[in-house]
Amino acid sequence: MNAETLRSQLQRIDGRGYPAYKDIRGRYACDGFDLLIDHVQGDPFAAPSRLRVRVPLARAAFPDHALIPGVRRAALRDW
Repeated sequence: MNAETLRSQLQRIDGRGYPAYKDIRGRYACDGFDLLIDHVQGDPFAAPSRLRVRVPLARAAFPDHALIPGVRRAALRDW
């Protein structure tokens, strides 16, 4: 799926209840990154939604010293 698919789905479910938003779970290829919607909050008291963004390493342009194995690489993953 792509960003336009997500946009269409969001417009379709706009204003509906929490359960309708579960329809947007999935992976969306956007311009230069992927958006992954892993979990959508089912109601106001449920666990929060979980999303991830994946950016290709070349596009992220992290400095080489940040990719050195060990503490720096772990810090970069957490950042």
